Amino acid sequence: MPLFFGLKRPIEATIDIVALTGVTGYLTYIWSQVDPVAAWGIAPYLGWLGFATYLSAGTGYLNNWNMADKEVEKSPTAKGNSKYVNEDDKAL
Repeated sequence: MPLFFGLKRPIEATIDIVALTGVTGYLTYIWSQVDPVAAWGIAPYLGWLGFATYLSAGTGYLNNWNMADKEVEKSPTAKGNSKYVNEDDKAL
């Protein structure tokens, strides 16, 4: 989450979550040889990691793997410290 939301680096975040999914999948395989119930206990987490990987890769792809320019400090018409998403330079 810090890579994706904090630093706005979707490529590194996707690589990180793919590695985490791989390690968790391997851990599940190892646990299945020792205790099948423990392996099934980690299955929902593997499902969530798969969905989160899909979201991370999909969001990165749809934003051309660059999110650094999507948020600006404040709106030209807004008062205060609010942030907004700059969609003026969006190419359709």
